[in-house]
Amino acid sequence: MTRRADPDPARLAALEVVTRTLAGEFLAPTLRTVLDDSALEPIQRSQVTDLAYGAVRRLPQLDALLAPRLDRPERLPPRVLTALRLGVLDLLYRPTPAHAAVSQWVEVVKAEAPGLAALANAVLRGVERSEAARSAEPRDGDAVAAESDLALPQWLWERFEAALGGSARDAALGMLEPEPLWLTAFSASATAALEADGCEVDDHGEGADLPYSLRVRAPMPLDRLTAYRDGLVQPQNPASLHAAATLPIQPGGDCFDLASGRGVKSAVLVARGAQVTAVELSKRRIRAAVDNLRRLGLEATHVAADLVGARPHELLDAIAAANGWQEPRRSGAVLLDAPCSGTGTLRGHPEIKLRLTAEDVTALAAVQLAMMTTAAALVAPGGSLVYAVCALTEDEGPEVVAAFLAATPWFTPVDIEPRLPHVRARGVGVFTLPVAGLDGFYLARLTRSVEDEGHAG
Repeated sequence: MTRRADPDPARLAALEVVTRTLAGEFLAPTLRTVLDDSALEPIQRSQVTDLAYGAVRRLPQLDALLAPRLDRPERLPPRVLTALRLGVLDLLYRPTPAHAAVSQWVEVVKAEAPGLAALANAVLRGVERSEAARSAEPRDGDAVAAESDLALPQWLWERFEAALGGSARDAALGMLEPEPLWLTAFSASATAALEADGCEVDDHGEGADLPYSLRVRAPMPLDRLTAYRDGLVQPQNPASLHAAATLPIQPGGDCFDLASGRGVKSAVLVARGAQVTAVELSKRRIRAAVDNLRRLGLEATHVAADLVGARPHELLDAIAAANGWQEPRRSGAVLLDAPCSGTGTLRGHPEIKLRLTAEDVTALAAVQLAMMTTAAALVAPGGSLVYAVCALTEDEGPEVVAAFLAATPWFTPVDIEPRLPHVRARGVGVFTLPVAGLDGFYLARLTRSVEDEGHAG
């Protein structure tokens, strides 16, 4: 009797990652944990990453393709249903030969639930035949994709359409593609160091001053690259880099980076010559920022504070104390990268769209407006405030800014023209588009009136 092959370990690992993600864990750390606990080779690790991210990104598509062939999918064991989803992904969206994709995932199902192997074979073969027949039919090249093809909840697709207009479909489809490795170069020697480690580097900086973006294909994990260990590069999407670059600064001048997180934008601002004070609520994130800045050979001042409902004069006192200033002072350059829905980062964090609700977005917008009000009180007369969110909803972008300007008329908007693909928002600001491996951001730049001295906050 011929012995059937054991299930492919890479596919078993992908099944583990996706099952745990759909149960509520975050995709990136779960993937990292599973891979760290495995003995998989680099090519297998890449396969696990491709399968796991692809399945979570395309989950609505995969479920739509399975629906005609499963009467009660919710009654299947969760791991078996997830294996079928991954099987459809492998069959239709990866270069795996059809017979191999079907047989491999049938083996996985057999290991999970032997009695369901025949069902798995029938379902996957049915998807294969159906898609082969569909691709042979003439199709209207201008036809709008079906809702499932966009892999978004209907409410979120409607938000994208409202914010991005005719670019919404390109944005939604762009976030289904694999995410490249983007590194911000903090040294002109970064490219040479990367290439010495066998990386393929595409200069995305277009001759710009440091820091600038590099698109990289690396043969090893990031933390093993000499350029990373030596502090020459920092993982960062170009859209995030551009958000920090939108803020005008004076070399040697004070700059406040609010809701600074792990300090990636702080690093960019320091590298551009600013004296940065980073304000962040989470002490864990502050520690991570300090460590990362040290790796990059950079320094900033850090203040732990809650920007929601904060008393501006107390915050200014805390900033002054942290810097050793004799008197508190406001800054001519303030960046607020506010906590948001993350809907511009669905390529890298696809689990967001499976959990986010319209009510969540409304609640986030209220928090963002409160933070923006606090941030405004820290801006010196004649200074600039840049508001940024990695979100593609009007609720968190132009509507927050409109509400802020209605209550704070001593600020006026300034036009910005990103070098990245973008569309103008209705009202103030722009949305950068999540195409060609980029993230989506909303950006607005405001200036405080030079005559304003009566609104200290």
